[in-house]
Amino acid sequence: MMSIRPIQQIRIQSKFLTLPNLFTGGIQGNKEGCQIKVRSYSNSAGTTKTAHITETGINVDGRDLLHVETRNMCRCEKCFGKFAHQIQNLPPVGNAFPGIKVEEIGKLSEHYVSLKWSDGHEGLIARTIRGDFGPGKIESRVRDWVDLARRKNSDQEFWRTPNEEVKKFWDYSWVVSSVDNTREFLVHYMKYGIALMNGVPAGLKMEDIIFEGLKMSPLWASCYDLVDYVRFKPDPKNLGYGSGQLPLHLDLPYYYAPPHVEFFYCIENTVKGGDSFWVDSFAAITKMTEERPDLVEILKTVPMTYRYTPPGSGVFQLTHHPLIRTVEGDLWRTVDSRWSMDSAQFARDRDLETRKKWWEAYSYYRDVIEDESSWFVKKLEGGEVVITDNWRVYHARKEFKMTADGQERILCTACMDWNSMANRVLSPEKGEFVFLEIDQH
Repeated sequence: MMSIRPIQQIRIQSKFLTLPNLFTGGIQGNKEGCQIKVRSYSNSAGTTKTAHITETGINVDGRDLLHVETRNMCRCEKCFGKFAHQIQNLPPVGNAFPGIKVEEIGKLSEHYVSLKWSDGHEGLIARTIRGDFGPGKIESRVRDWVDLARRKNSDQEFWRTPNEEVKKFWDYSWVVSSVDNTREFLVHYMKYGIALMNGVPAGLKMEDIIFEGLKMSPLWASCYDLVDYVRFKPDPKNLGYGSGQLPLHLDLPYYYAPPHVEFFYCIENTVKGGDSFWVDSFAAITKMTEERPDLVEILKTVPMTYRYTPPGSGVFQLTHHPLIRTVEGDLWRTVDSRWSMDSAQFARDRDLETRKKWWEAYSYYRDVIEDESSWFVKKLEGGEVVITDNWRVYHARKEFKMTADGQERILCTACMDWNSMANRVLSPEKGEFVFLEIDQH
């Protein structure tokens, strides 16, 4: 088995990192930068891996890398900070290393390949995620969940109808009893866009659940403060504080970057009615794409204006978003709230033909998400928590009535950035220093 030695033990000689015997008989490029021969490595399983220089850079294990990419990927101690895990010692100009080429390939190990560049630097790049992120258990978390944390659709589970996994309740005491349990719960949330807990002890505040229980922070501040208590108010400044039915919506569309993660903590719900329901917009968009891709394209490209300007509140929020945003073909974010639309501003901003197409597309889309067979309906009870992906899963509420004295419907809400949540899944515990380690060649 190959031994490992920490990166901090590698010696720095003169101004460049030198690794003993890494470049003896290394592979050099010819004048055209083409390969001359192939450097190979066989692991304990007998699998052979190779690296060679190409016209545009190098090929490692069948993956092509550009010259400039390799230089910016160097993981030697000079180039990559041991404590910060960030690129360091960059030159004051030319930070992207333009024009630099790989001149020689040194030895390969299980996780690294050593390179020498045309600027004279000798270092190494990672061949695996394990090499790029460090040793130990962090490797499995990154390998299994990094694409989920990046909101890659291939790792998410869209639900056109709510199955048992979507409706699953997790016991609060179990979720917070260990970091691995917390991570399992949050991975479920990232997959389905919704996760539910019950059994929250009476008397806990939202801050206790998030900061002390789930050990996540910070919260995302809006015009409703960090934590908002949603209960009935006469003549409310926001429809959420009323008792009528709230259509399916995503919150805070009048911010340029609406929050990703939204917490709903039911403190009390003794009224008649007031069921909550949720629907997966990504599943709805997928269905609509199969049926009317032309209308989906309109919702991707034409932005609607949203605003929140309640009189006397000192609040004036105004912005615009396309309903659907994609990144490299993946569904990334949905923004939609019917009662926050500024249709008058939309009419001023867009020509008649564009507006006709947009309203046709939007009406078709609303028909899809308002198909009740796709809803997950549940009347929340005291001590239950729902976390939704506010960029994906709509929420709504049915009308409720107070039929007896003392009846209340009190929900506590808070928001968080996606990265703050994903950090709890991917990162090591505070105080655990995970350094990159370099295979002994």
